[in-house]
Formats: sequence, structure tokens, C-alpha cells
Amino acid sequence: MWRVIVRISYFHDTGSGLPNNHVVPFFNALGLQNTATGTFESPAVDRVQAATQLSDVLHAIANPQQFNDGDAQAALKHLWVYIDRV
Repeated sequence: MWRVIVRISYFHDTGSGLPNNHVVPFFNALGLQNTATGTFESPAVDRVQAATQLSDVLHAIANPQQFNDGDAQAALKHLWVYIDRV
């Protein structure tokens, strides 16, 4: 079994609008839960589901301009992804 851990931030994202309004609900729908350290972590999943979660995360955060309520200059600042065996 595997788990996926993600941490993300954006440049030009006043008030963390992108994560709060779009990324967090998306991560929650994938089963990634917010931890006390600012990361999102999946429960133990099989390797196919872990790969799917990672792919879905990358697609969702790749283009912050897809969200109409974000800053037009918003850009990915950092993305930390960690996948390990549980």
C-alpha cells in the first residue's frame, strides 16, 4: 500500500484563495486530508490509486488561471510531492 503527501503554494495568491477555494476541495474529493503541518495526505491506497491521485493533482494545479477568481499573475511557487509505502 502507498500514501501520497502533497504541499503546494502559489505566487500572487492573496489570501490563499486558490488553495482555499479550489485546491483543498479537490484534494478532499481525492481523499487527501489536510494535516496540522500544511500538507495533504492520502490514506493507504494501492499503487494504481496513488498514481492516479498524483496525476490528478498535477493536472489540477498546473494552470492556476483556469480559476476565474484567481489573480491573473498567479503561478506555482512550490509543489512538494512524496509517495511512500505504508
